[in-house]
Amino acid sequence: MRPGSTEHHGTPADALTARIAVAAVWAHQGVWAKLLARDPGQRAILATVPGIGPDRARAALIGVGLAETALAAWILTGRAGRATALAQTVAVVAMTATGIQFGGAGVPHPLRLLARNAGILTLAWLAVDDDRR
Repeated sequence: MRPGSTEHHGTPADALTARIAVAAVWAHQGVWAKLLARDPGQRAILATVPGIGPDRARAALIGVGLAETALAAWILTGRAGRATALAQTVAVVAMTATGIQFGGAGVPHPLRLLARNAGILTLAWLAVDDDRR
């Protein structure tokens, strides 16, 4: 909290806890689901996206996995919190929209996906520690 501010966004420890939780989600999705290819549904959805298709799905999966893993590391640094939260928002909206639009049966419960992602993004924005630059 800035000196003289009446706003309360939690303590730095709260922000750190939120960052660790959000980073763990991104690391799991990036490393486990994509880089280690433990979630075949991820590749199946990418295979349906125009311009990627089945032939490029594995390469796209690796690229997305690397980006998600890098995002997890960025989140843990606590630097540029608002930019980090914005990057997460853009990534989640883009991936969710792509999954719902092209995923078909690969996304059997789109409302659950939206609810889960809304929760993750809420935590991402709560993780912003305005005192760190």
